[in-house]
Amino acid sequence: MGREEKEEIPLLLRRKIIISQKNSEGHMRPRQIFLEGIDFIRQIVNNRRLIFDLTKRDFKTRYSENLFGLSWAVLEPLSVMLILWTVFSLLYSSETKSGYPYVTFLLCGIIPYDFFNKTINKGTRSIVAFSFLIKQVDFKIAILPLIYILTELVVLLLILLISFGIFMINHVGPSWYWFQLLYYIFAASVLLLGVCWFTSSILPFFKDIYIIISIVMRILFFMTPIFWDIARVPKEFLPYLKLNPLLYLVEGFRMSVLYHKPFWDDLSGTLYFWGFTLFFLLLGVFVFKRLRPQFADVL
Repeated sequence: MGREEKEEIPLLLRRKIIISQKNSEGHMRPRQIFLEGIDFIRQIVNNRRLIFDLTKRDFKTRYSENLFGLSWAVLEPLSVMLILWTVFSLLYSSETKSGYPYVTFLLCGIIPYDFFNKTINKGTRSIVAFSFLIKQVDFKIAILPLIYILTELVVLLLILLISFGIFMINHVGPSWYWFQLLYYIFAASVLLLGVCWFTSSILPFFKDIYIIISIVMRILFFMTPIFWDIARVPKEFLPYLKLNPLLYLVEGFRMSVLYHKPFWDDLSGTLYFWGFTLFFLLLGVFVFKRLRPQFADVL
């Protein structure tokens, strides 16, 4: 075998490897996406101690330097709720059109929005914030957005405990439907995971994504029935408003706490929300997988 033939073999081999890599990165089949999901669940189980330690670390760094510590996590959203209640109680009656105390109606709107807003803003920065871990070969980067979701989940549970007391003071008694809040919290967390995979993967390459998210969340604040009753909206505008996935979460909280309705009562909204969530999960997995090899170079 001549020298030219010897050099040709490894050259063809290298080309074959490059082509196969491009095909594997550029096209993700449904089976590959499913395996990615199974692998992610396996990573959560295998790294549960690490996830717990990083979540605890995030808590300490965020609140340890403040005089009031963790209490700010509860005081901040409650103060916003108090301001909105004071302002809009002057414009609305003390009860909504549905006949519920306005303070309880407002709480059911602002709690899921505040959870979603804070988590998406912090989750978007997860890869950048933990950039010191990116270059570690054995570290699973995919779990980073989950850390911020878990951190905000703890804060959400604390706020809910206080809110339950406010509900009962306003004669909104406990019900088995309150357990349905766990479903809506889970639904919000799954959607946040997909969105944060997408946004956190883009942020190292496109810094403006963080500003875009802030603008979008500000728009959604007014397009979501947080401080206004959806029953006041003309029926011809409802299909457009329901394209907002936050509407499903906010109304879901009210269905659980105030209206005492099961989540399957809004079947079309449920199907749309989970379709929207599945889309962002697939998009998040695809973008994360494509950009993951370049993280170490740009961070």
